[in-house]
Amino acid sequence: MWLAQSTGGTTEVFVQYGALGVIALLALIAVRVLFARVTATADLERARADRLEEELRKLNATIQEKYVSTLSEATRAIAAALATQHKDNDR
Repeated sequence: MWLAQSTGGTTEVFVQYGALGVIALLALIAVRVLFARVTATADLERARADRLEEELRKLNATIQEKYVSTLSEATRAIAAALATQHKDNDR
């Protein structure tokens, strides 16, 4: 009541609060839009990270398979070399 009397009438007070209300509403809309953008970006990045993580798992599995085959070949080669060395030593 005092505020209405000091500004010269209730119309001015309502106009002032109306302008603040519009500004607050616009601010809330802006925050909502920005939050939606950030959420959408986070979801896209999460999906991208999941996709890349799966691709990395596949690559790691491929590398492990190649290591296993290479190690088994190397083991056979070393075993053959040792067998040949033992035959030469036995003579």
